[in-house]
Amino acid sequence: MRLRIVLAAAAMLTLVAMPAAAQVGITAGGIYSDANLEVDGSSVDTESRTGFQIGASYATGGIFGVIVGGYYSEKGFDVANSADRVRLSYIEVPVMGVVRLPFLERVIGPRVYGGINGGYEVSCSTDGLVSSTFCDETNKFDFGLKGGIGLQVLFFGLDFSYTYGLSDVAKEEAVKINNRAWSLALIVGVG
Repeated sequence: MRLRIVLAAAAMLTLVAMPAAAQVGITAGGIYSDANLEVDGSSVDTESRTGFQIGASYATGGIFGVIVGGYYSEKGFDVANSADRVRLSYIEVPVMGVVRLPFLERVIGPRVYGGINGGYEVSCSTDGLVSSTFCDETNKFDFGLKGGIGLQVLFFGLDFSYTYGLSDVAKEEAVKINNRAWSLALIVGVG
């Protein structure tokens, strides 16, 4: 009888085991970005713009782990009721903790993650009445918080995340801009 209980318990444990191996993932997806914009202390309405994200990530295995990524991300915003547009592109490096909730060994694994996100501006452009010198007056480093949820099925994953910018994009004291972005990405894992 005890042997049957031990064998049944061992069989149940294999159903919730996660692979301990680390995984490298290639990521591509869309970004829906916006900004919190204030000019001289007054809030200015902005509209979202779409862009894309592409890159790679490294994730440690197990139920608790760490994800480190490197991505090219397009962000920016449109000023509401005007032709003013700001497009910003970054190389971003998020470092996040992850909790995986395994259901079947190496088959299905939902996850929740969160951490910090650092970015370096590699491109800036404007349209409309936005000052032609705006791009010369942006802070090159962007820092924020990133969190999300994902689902891994075999070597494929789908992630939905939100990045909230903490640093000010504009150098000018009268203007305050914080990036905000939603992302939906497909991940193909290797290893």
